[in-house]
Amino acid sequence: MQISTYFVKRPEGWRSLMYAESSVGKSSADNVPSGGALLLYPFRTASIHPFSFPFRSAQDVRNALSLKFRLLLSGEEDVEIVPLFSSRSKGGSEGISLCVWRNEIPVDGTALSLQNNVVWPLPLALASRVNGNGGAVFRDDLYCASALFRNGLPVFIRCRASGSDDGGIEAEVRRLVECAAAFGSDIVPTSIWVGSKSQELLDAARETAQQFPRLLDLNISRAALAASLARERTARMLLRFLGWAAATGFFFSAIQLTLSYHLRSSIETYAHESVALYRSVFGQSERAVDPLSQARGKLLELRGQGRTENTLSRVLSHLGRAWLDGDARRTDYPVLEQLRYTGDGADITGTAEKMEAIQNLRSNADGGGYRATLGDIQQIPGGGLRFTLSLRRDAQ
Repeated sequence: MQISTYFVKRPEGWRSLMYAESSVGKSSADNVPSGGALLLYPFRTASIHPFSFPFRSAQDVRNALSLKFRLLLSGEEDVEIVPLFSSRSKGGSEGISLCVWRNEIPVDGTALSLQNNVVWPLPLALASRVNGNGGAVFRDDLYCASALFRNGLPVFIRCRASGSDDGGIEAEVRRLVECAAAFGSDIVPTSIWVGSKSQELLDAARETAQQFPRLLDLNISRAALAASLARERTARMLLRFLGWAAATGFFFSAIQLTLSYHLRSSIETYAHESVALYRSVFGQSERAVDPLSQARGKLLELRGQGRTENTLSRVLSHLGRAWLDGDARRTDYPVLEQLRYTGDGADITGTAEKMEAIQNLRSNADGGGYRATLGDIQQIPGGGLRFTLSLRRDAQ
């Protein structure tokens, strides 16, 4: 977010830091812009707590910190915990969390909109005065704010009302040195930045927003916290949906992989079986590359081509011409009893009344591309002759 104006909360309302020391142009809530403003709020219940957890969800961090503070707080449900992550990875998350009493968090008023503005604890604006490492104190006639920073993140903040008996800036500096020692840091009072003018606070807030933009994620307003929780719920729902989608995709991918494996196995099985079948028909020494095409080619070779094919229909056609005289059967020809097709001709068994009829049949069958040969001729009881005739395709 681009910050253009800076305001501080006063008892009478929000006042612009640019006009805080002048009697003219004092800004109230009516003058707070609808967006792009950094609002410094003197939270008196705010405290900072570092965390390091083996999980990364902001909601899980809030739940873990709530359990951690449960023994210290009588009503932990009245405390708002706002985490700010310094690092997030698969192994976990680290950062700091800001805890504030819920009733102290500002809400949208009739003239003030917090929707597009950033609300900071007042001490957070002092980070730039020590370049993100060290202690800083700001005190004016209303508030005394102090903070300790490490690597651009606050590790301690404190804000209270200024009073005549509080020891002034020197006492707050001494308390900050003691607090730093409790955190394991040795700092001297002279290294702590101190300021008391509104211009100094304005410069500090402006430079902090520029040098440490990630601190702008620490937005303490009801509107910002509600929006953050809504975004987190949406992200968790989306993450859950993506998880289910990924699981479903993995399941269907596994099914598809299994089907592909079975299909590949079936194809390989069919290929092996077709090769085995081809070799069992055409010989084990045959080289099978494409069994179907090779078998088709061999069948074409066996069948022959065109008018020279030696098929059963051709044999029958030849015998029909030998047996018929035009369209009528020859009256003196033998009677056909049996025909056995051999592939290159036929073997015929029949009976006849006279030998002359058998000789005429052999003579008429011998020709037209076939050679006819008489076989065994026997006398049958009751008169007549039984004969065999071999019809073979003429090699010439």
